[in-house]
Amino acid sequence: MGKNRIVSKRMSRISVHTMHIGAIMIMFFAMVVLNLMASSTCSQLSKSIADKENILKQKRIELNRNIVRWESAKSSANLERALVKRGMAMYYPKPSQIVRMDENGGVLPSQTSVAALQRRKQNRETASYQGVGSRVRNARVIR
Repeated sequence: MGKNRIVSKRMSRISVHTMHIGAIMIMFFAMVVLNLMASSTCSQLSKSIADKENILKQKRIELNRNIVRWESAKSSANLERALVKRGMAMYYPKPSQIVRMDENGGVLPSQTSVAALQRRKQNRETASYQGVGSRVRNARVIR
């Protein structure tokens, strides 16, 4: 019996050392696997970021191109050329057609166009009648 005890103590020491070594190896393997997973995820994220940066760069180039096109298209020479090309005529307004407004949206009183608007409003209140046998024109409408 004593001999068996000695063997079992040796076996228990060996099994404890083997268990410690096995646990260390499993932990090392787990660390390697986790490191590989993290590395893979980081590389996927960096690839995704690079793709999105390329798309952003292309959109900025397109935006700058469109801004330049818009600025050149809205120049007066190009506007007139485009109108002629499409068969449209556009003229600058006469001074009596320009209505200047203040910051509140009201018409400035010192304009000649305001006086013309008031005259038109007055003329709308009068009507032009041409009856049979009568020569009444610009008669005032009584309300």
